[in-house]
Formats: sequence, C-alpha cells, structure tokens
Amino acid sequence: MSVLDLLKEVVETIAIDEASVWETRHASVGILIAGAKQDPSICFIRRAKWEGDPWSEHIAFPGGSRAADEDALQTLRRELKEEIGWVIEDCQRPVLLPQLRIRLAGRERLLLLDAFVYRVEGAPPALRCGPEVESAFWIPVAELWSLNNLDHHTLDDGSETLVYPAIGTSQGIIFGITLRVLTLLSDQFGIPLRYLEEIPMLRRTSTR
Repeated sequence: MSVLDLLKEVVETIAIDEASVWETRHASVGILIAGAKQDPSICFIRRAKWEGDPWSEHIAFPGGSRAADEDALQTLRRELKEEIGWVIEDCQRPVLLPQLRIRLAGRERLLLLDAFVYRVEGAPPALRCGPEVESAFWIPVAELWSLNNLDHHTLDDGSETLVYPAIGTSQGIIFGITLRVLTLLSDQFGIPLRYLEEIPMLRRTSTR
C-alpha cells in the first residue's frame, strides 16, 4: 500500500464517522467556463440580499441545495436554469470534481458539495438572473490567478472578528466556500491557486 493510499483509507474512515454524527446537507455548484482559449472566463453570481441568509450578497458559483429526489447532476441542472437561465442538456456531461466536505461553523451541519466543470462554447453569453440572484457575470481566469489580486476579507458580527484569505476582483471579493471550490479546481490541473501567505491584521506587535 502506498503512503497516499494509506492516508486515503484513514481519512475515508473519518468521513464515515462524521456523516453518522453531523446533520448532512447536499448541494451542487457549476463552474461554467467560456471564451477564447487564450482568455477564458468563469461564471459567478452575486447572491441577492435575504434577511437571515449568512451568504447574502456574497459572490458564489451558481448552484444550490439538493431536493429530496435528485442526484447531484439533476440538482446542478435545475439550479443553473433557476439562477442564471442556463440549460445543460441531458446529452451534455459536465466534469465532476472530488466532493468537498464542509462543516458549516455554528450550525453543527456537514455540507457535502459537488462541483461540476462545464465548457460553454464561444464568447461568454448573457445570463438571466433568477429571484435569488442579484447579478451574474464572467471573471477572466487571468484575473483570478493574478498575484496582484491576492487579498483578505474580514467579517465582524460584534462578538468576534474572522479574517479569511480572499481574491479581490473587479466584481468584488471571493472568499470562503467559493474560494475553496476555486482552489479545488486549480488542484485538478496542477497549478494551485495562490493565497497570501501572511494575512494582514493577523500580525502581532510585541509589547514591552
């Protein structure tokens, strides 16, 4: 057994144990890629503002929660149609990335997230936003991988301050689960997404 197979076996056991303890939710997102080979872009949405939604107004990939009778791909097709008006035909098979297991902090829940990659032929098309989406847009891949756009994002709920690695784009900040999915994508083609190695505001000045 190789060392990687050994680690995989151990982690899979941990994953099975987690699923038996945590409330589990399934979701699917789409990574739509369009444009010329020399300058492709990726589709993102800005979620609409909803009271009580922790992801309100965040930048995200189009997608959402699975209905009871759906599989991961059926969820993707439905969510893309509802959120951005894009239809993936039954004959079209997006590429499925490894499933992400995400603990939703403060909610004692486990999110099992399936991300699919889909190539849209031609120039980035216009998108039609559903009621849960404020806007939909295309961000060039070159902008996402630029060292100049490495950033951080701070959230403060009054009781604690959280600082996240992020990417600053022309459309706003990408961080959290969306950045994790983008990192997963980058790992598949062997050029990991860059992060700030030192996040601003985490430095500590010694006192004398």
